[in-house]
Amino acid sequence: MNPTSSASTETPSSVAPRLNGAIAADSSICLLSAEDDRLAYRGYDVADLARRASYEETAFLLLRGRLPRRPELRDFERELRGARRLPREVAALVRRAAAPGAAPMAVLRTAVSALGVTPREPPDPGADGTALLAQIPVLVAAIYRVQRGERPLTPKPRLGLAAGFLYLLHEREPDPELARAFDAALMLRADNELNPSTFAARVTAATRADMHGCITAAIAALAGPQHGGHSLSAYRLLAEIGTADRVAAVVARRVAEARGVPGFGHPVYRGEDPRTAPMREAAAAACEVARGGDWFRLARAVEDRARAATGKYANVDFYLAPLYRALGIPPELFTPVFAIGRIAGWAAHVLEQYGQEGLIRPRAAYVGPRAEEFRPLARR
Repeated sequence: MNPTSSASTETPSSVAPRLNGAIAADSSICLLSAEDDRLAYRGYDVADLARRASYEETAFLLLRGRLPRRPELRDFERELRGARRLPREVAALVRRAAAPGAAPMAVLRTAVSALGVTPREPPDPGADGTALLAQIPVLVAAIYRVQRGERPLTPKPRLGLAAGFLYLLHEREPDPELARAFDAALMLRADNELNPSTFAARVTAATRADMHGCITAAIAALAGPQHGGHSLSAYRLLAEIGTADRVAAVVARRVAEARGVPGFGHPVYRGEDPRTAPMREAAAAACEVARGGDWFRLARAVEDRARAATGKYANVDFYLAPLYRALGIPPELFTPVFAIGRIAGWAAHVLEQYGQEGLIRPRAAYVGPRAEEFRPLARR
């Protein structure tokens, strides 16, 4: 808005209602209920899936609409193993782009876009979504190792997605308990209805863009710290506090300064995030195996103090901080690892949007000048 303009303006509320909370799509993928703080994938409680299923089973559920039978799961896992190897041109692009200091999410976004340069004939968005499910963990690990001056590793076919990624990161097979904890974390972040990155993917899919273009849009949205940076903020909070004797002072200072406590509160859930309890369990298991109990106990102390001081509950991102530390996942990979879990949901939403007619075309509440007088260049 031009502050010197004499033209009348209107406030957003007098122009049109904001679209926060409005219904933008019909979906059978994710039930997110603020009334009873529930999250379910196609009707299955997310905590139940995290405790009893595998990430591959959950991805099959999201992509294909139901839980797999044993032969179907074997075939799906075989399809994922066959798709893991990166095309030579994309591997070379990663080696060039992943220079020290390059943003890993920017490299990931570019690499995913490059994977779509040679389209399938005929197009097969379902197969493309499944391939990306297999390829994104390989890309994230390759970006990390290249930036450290190390050689990217070849995936081990017999390892699942969670254990396979940890192997590609550290060049050693993980303890089964660590792999299981990471598997649960991936499931808990596989979908969360129309969050910003999923909405970006669906808006793009409504134009009938290809699967790689839709996922590129989602990654670009996730890269923003207001969406993909919450677990990193929680990690930095725990690192700042350091020891249990500092918890009360740091939390009190943040509350007094109205800065908020990272990892607490959620824009939809009013009670506890339904993913927090199983994520807490996964973090506890991983920290016990990795001898990272000090950080888990610190997180519990922060949770208790922040809950009492703010009235807010810990969300799913909070316990990712001690979990990722136990897994040896460095802070710069927290958001790329988010993409590893969320790709199943993104691809499912893209496929669902392809089956719906029309663009997703919200309106803006115009708040600028209404009738400015045009002056020729010589008179301005």
